[in-house]
Amino acid sequence: MTVIMADIDHFKRLNDEFGHLLGDEVLRQVSSLLQRQVRKTDVVCRYGGEEFAILLTQTNAEQAMLIAEKLRAQVESWYFPGVPRTITISAGVASYPQHGKSRDEVIRAADNGLYAAKQTGRNRVCLGTAARAASGGQ
Repeated sequence: MTVIMADIDHFKRLNDEFGHLLGDEVLRQVSSLLQRQVRKTDVVCRYGGEEFAILLTQTNAEQAMLIAEKLRAQVESWYFPGVPRTITISAGVASYPQHGKSRDEVIRAADNGLYAAKQTGRNRVCLGTAARAASGGQ
């Protein structure tokens, strides 16, 4: 199983520029786009704010990176009525058990990938890093 954590880039700025009603419509449309691009066995859910978690069953990290890139490109090329600029997403990918042995570890690893995507310029997909066990307060 693999998790993709995806976040709409500069969403606060979109809300500030165009209002929350249009921001809510962008959220609905991104959600619909993501849902239409994955299999029926996969799960797309809003994780919080403008962030989405996509759970891909029987999918390894390499396959998920390709899926996440397809999702990223689909959002970037979509026309959002009323928004005079391109909407993009950043995403992080992590798999069980490669990147973590528990739900929280895999989500944390995918989140780390998402933060790496944001820090390296947004509108990209990054592989998360494996969670490490805490060791003596270090």
